[in-house]
Amino acid sequence: MNNILVKISERGAGILSYIFPFIEVSYYFGSKVFLSTDNIALKYFYVRYLDKVANFYATNTYLIFALMVGIFLICSRGTLPLTKFVRFNVIQAILVNIICSCIGSIFAFLPIVLRESLIGILLANFIYLGIIGLIIYSSFMISFGRYPKIPVLSEAAKLQVQRGYLD
Repeated sequence: MNNILVKISERGAGILSYIFPFIEVSYYFGSKVFLSTDNIALKYFYVRYLDKVANFYATNTYLIFALMVGIFLICSRGTLPLTKFVRFNVIQAILVNIICSCIGSIFAFLPIVLRESLIGILLANFIYLGIIGLIIYSSFMISFGRYPKIPVLSEAAKLQVQRGYLD
């Protein structure tokens, strides 16, 4: 029974860590994706749920950043007795979040003519759905106890986990 609780908690922690990239991508691209559609249900979903999360992120950006850096340091150094599986997945989720933040910042600096055009809306949809797909893939793999393989990021996360044992 104890072994089952350990598996559930480590998989749950790995999946829960993907809340950071979800909030980040919803902050940068959620309004573009959900409010540019004609579907009332999607607009309602965004206004009712995701907009509140995005506003919380916007008002507490530095707090969330500090929390994320603290979690990254704990996982990369191995200061808490977490398994390699949890540490790997948390670090990988934070690296996905950094990628989301960079893409969102670049998108915000695009010329308004490009950003508000059909190409900009398609690009925002592609990025949003791509990151959500990546989060779903990672959550699915974690739920089965496997390591999600994301090019470049998985190797970086693996190196950070190994570095923690060398310190």
